[in-house]
Parts: sequence; C-alpha cells; structure tokens
Amino acid sequence: MRRSLVAIAAVTFLASGCSNLGLGEASCLPPERGVSAANILTIQSVPTAKYTPCLDELRLGWDTVEWFAEDGRAGFRITRAISPFLTATVEESCNVASATKVESGYPDIDRYEAIESQATEIGITIIPSGDRPLLSSRLLVERLEGTEIDDRPVVFTIDENVDDQVGPRVNRALLTDSYVWLVSELDSEEGTVELRGRDPNLVGRGVSITQALELIDDSVPDVFYRGHWYFTFEGGCITYEFNAKGRLAETVAADAEDALGFYPASVVVERARRDGLDF
Repeated sequence: MRRSLVAIAAVTFLASGCSNLGLGEASCLPPERGVSAANILTIQSVPTAKYTPCLDELRLGWDTVEWFAEDGRAGFRITRAISPFLTATVEESCNVASATKVESGYPDIDRYEAIESQATEIGITIIPSGDRPLLSSRLLVERLEGTEIDDRPVVFTIDENVDDQVGPRVNRALLTDSYVWLVSELDSEEGTVELRGRDPNLVGRGVSITQALELIDDSVPDVFYRGHWYFTFEGGCITYEFNAKGRLAETVAADAEDALGFYPASVVVERARRDGLDF
C-alpha cells in the first residue's frame, strides 16, 4: 500500500538570479547542505521510484518553477506568464501505449514520445511544369532568399521532376511541406503562381508572388510543441508534459534535454539518513 504523506507542498521560485532554483528543491546538484523538505516529500510521494525529476537551471523565457508533491506523484511545473508549458512528474507508472519508443541515452531508462508540433520553418515546394518554368523557378528562389512570414523563415524547395505528372508531385510535396506553388508556362511569363495547401480551401490561381505570400501569412498555423515524453525505469516513470507555443515552442525540446534530468532517489535517502532523518 502506498504511504500517505504527512503534508502536501507547493513552492514557487522566481527565475531571477536562481541558477539552480535558489533553494535547490528540484536541483540536479548534489545536496551539499542536506536534503530539503521538497526532496524528502518527493521520495515519500513515490517511494518505489529509482529516480526523481530535477532541474539544472532555468532558461530564457522560463519565468517561474512551481514544485509540488502529493501521494503518488511529485515534480515541478515551469511557467511563462503564469501558464505552465512544461511539467515534469514522477509516478509509479505511466501509459505509453500511444507513444513511440526512442533512444534514451541511459542504460536503465526506456524513453517514449507522443508529440505533436508545428515547426517554426515554413516550407514551400515549387513545382514547375516544364523546362522554362523550371528556369523561372530557380530565378524566383534566388530572388526570394531570406523571405520570412510572421518572423518565421521560409524554405523553398524546387521539384525538378518536370517529366512526371503534376498531380502526384503535388501530393508528394504536401507530405513534407504545407504549401505548393505550381508554375506553368503562363505563370513563368506573367510572374505568377498557382497556390495549393494542405487545406483544400487554400487555392489561388494566377496570383502574384506578393499575393501568394499574403495568403500563406493568413493561413499559417501557430508554432507549437505539445505532448509527452515518458521515461520508464525501476519502480517508476518520469513524464515531461509539453504545452509550448510561439517562441517557447522553438526551443523547449532542446532546453528540456539540456536543463532537466534524473536524480537518483538513493542519494537523497542516504544523505537524509546521514543527517539523522528517519526514512
């Protein structure tokens, strides 16, 4: 039977000047000055877990960290403007049935991911219908180098398979990029394109390049990174829950890899006993 906690705690730390959360409640650094109440409550929350989540330091745009512990789960929430966008939680188990297994980098930890994301980069595939439209497309890409939409870089790819049918080329392109520009002989003469998108309602025939970019600007989805990373190990599971938008979404995955980690519960228990605490 799971032990009941003596208390349920929540502690919030301001980001300013706190490279390891100031008091070290969730820090990945060794507990040189003894374990904190937060450390103890974390172990009591999930006594079977070999690891607990920890945080090396805060990143740009991470305003506060709220630590929590209750019977059966413990961890911390990282917030931006009050809203949590990344939560790390340790529990006895987690359901990874809908997730994909990936390399964890640890011999005793299995990792799974179930993530939805919209990248910062906007991809446009240009599909010319023949040799002359192909030449026009190459010149167009040179002219549009460095183009941005909503402060997001636009990456152009030219499908040079001009001998293939256009329909299958469009379908292939929309598997990787959200938008397609078709360039016909007439388009190459008039400096226009035919716009297609994953949204079947997004169609523009004979539109100027400026109009095509404006139509994309009106339809481009917001950048986001949401879902879960699961780390399973002896006696427990640590879950990272993401719900990041905008600029936070651009870096949250890399920041989580660098800043978050796994602290051996045995180290906390050993230090607590050295300090005379009853575990």
